[in-house]
Amino acid sequence: MIAIPVDTATTDAESSKLFGNVKMFAIYEPKEKRFFFIKNEGVGNGIKTAKLLKQWDVKSTVYSYMGDGPFKALQQDNIDVYYIGKEPMALEEIVKEMQKSSFIKVDATNASTYLDSGTNTGSCKCGCTHE
Repeated sequence: MIAIPVDTATTDAESSKLFGNVKMFAIYEPKEKRFFFIKNEGVGNGIKTAKLLKQWDVKSTVYSYMGDGPFKALQQDNIDVYYIGKEPMALEEIVKEMQKSSFIKVDATNASTYLDSGTNTGSCKCGCTHE
């Protein structure tokens, strides 16, 4: 399953820019070719948000802005992370591009290039310790 951060629970939604601050995720089930929406109980805390994805059996997620803490939590839970660029994208377009392997898979070797918390200071504001 693919988790896409969104601000509204509609299939015509676009991805949200800030990973840890979204109110919900669109979860795409490839086998059934459908979306369902789940409330983000960790809203405002990127690490809690990342940990929730494992509970939902997510295998990969996409983002525009993500800090180091959520990224490391996702890596620890073996969830693949893909950078889709800075601008929101339609859900169906994200799924198409994921199927074509068009996005950049972010890992420890390139994280410093592609991670950006999206805050004015460039540092995470989730209030966690990043441990």
